[in-house]
Amino acid sequence: MLSARKPGAATPHASESPASPGTPVPPHGPERIAKATGQEVNGVFITLFILAYIGLWIALCTPASVTLSLRVADLDPEGKAGSLSTIAGAGAFCALVANPVFGRLSDLSTSRWGQRRPYILGGMVLGFGALLVMGTAPNLFVLGLGWCLAQMLFNAALAASTALLPERVTDRYRGRVSGLMGMTTQIGIVSGTFLVQFTGTGNLWMFVAPGLLGLVMVGIFVRYLKEVPRSRAELPRLRWADIPRSMWINPVRHPDFAWAWCGRFLTWTGLSFLTTYKAYFLMDRLGYTAEDASPVLFWSMLILAATTTLSSFTAGWLSDRIRRRKVFVAAASVVFACAMVVVATAQSTEMFLVGVGISGLGQGMYMGVDYALVASVLPNKDTEAAKGMGVFNLSTTIPQTISPVLAPLFLAIGSDGNYSALYVAAAVFCVAGAFAIRLIRGAR
Repeated sequence: MLSARKPGAATPHASESPASPGTPVPPHGPERIAKATGQEVNGVFITLFILAYIGLWIALCTPASVTLSLRVADLDPEGKAGSLSTIAGAGAFCALVANPVFGRLSDLSTSRWGQRRPYILGGMVLGFGALLVMGTAPNLFVLGLGWCLAQMLFNAALAASTALLPERVTDRYRGRVSGLMGMTTQIGIVSGTFLVQFTGTGNLWMFVAPGLLGLVMVGIFVRYLKEVPRSRAELPRLRWADIPRSMWINPVRHPDFAWAWCGRFLTWTGLSFLTTYKAYFLMDRLGYTAEDASPVLFWSMLILAATTTLSSFTAGWLSDRIRRRKVFVAAASVVFACAMVVVATAQSTEMFLVGVGISGLGQGMYMGVDYALVASVLPNKDTEAAKGMGVFNLSTTIPQTISPVLAPLFLAIGSDGNYSALYVAAAVFCVAGAFAIRLIRGAR
């Protein structure tokens, strides 16, 4: 992303562009965009937007959670664990870079179709093509290439889609919309897993069906969405140096955004310890075999999805009613910490599932409000919304990458496989995340 301009440099707002007299002032902010496009953010808009968001997650999360590992096992049955780790890690890196970079490119788009629609639809169409590459890959290299492309392209669509929250939704309704957005990831995972039960796991359709469904759901919304094209005179010129800068927002100049980022980063690091190591916890602590652990993991996924969905919308709705965001996000981090303590002390399957359920309540409460919170402290939200939201999404992606590196340090404390130490550390991360949220000054 672009770093902050030097003192005295002009900010590229419409009122400062060299447009000729009589040229309409380009729209900034939800109210002005609604007036310029003639499109109110009503129930239809929100419904189609959330369905599109679910479709995007179905297309992206189904291979991430189910079909990629199955395809790796087909191509490399002996070394599947190591191969999956390599391919998944490469894909995670591509997602890490793609989200803010494509977000910045979307911010600078002068397409006659608008700033967001080309990246949302283009990312989905090309991402669907990448799924076809994965489904027909003759070897691991092609499969890995397809997954890296899928991560990049779907994250391009994700970056442009997420920018619509600060751009189009007024602060009065952001909590509710943020709450609905918080539900979409779990719904996407469960829906994709359910869909694969019908397609089977040994054919191309396990990639085609989720991708095609996601493409249709996104396509309907893109067809409905109205945008006002931006002219080159309104926007700063793109330079090659802007590409690496698109992954950076100065935390000193934008401390509220930095604290929001840190809060989610710390909390999601703690959560990643649970999601990444829950299968090994069942086997090493509770004595399950890999085969016997599968039904427990399935039930834990359903419990997580149900509790996340319930608390996400409820927290978003309540935050709009009382006009406060920070208290819900900070409280969610504390709920996470409680969940980690329950799991750390669990000696039975029932207590493990209770801990997962509490974690889902915290996750839903957090995701139900934190998008609305960050939208209120987003730097340059009128001109760089996708870039800012893309950088914010790194606070979720990076923990998934570093948790496998950090976790062994805690597991090795005292004795090998110290899951109590791992989940107590997760609780500490979550409490630190709550403290970071309390330091935000520009939002209630």
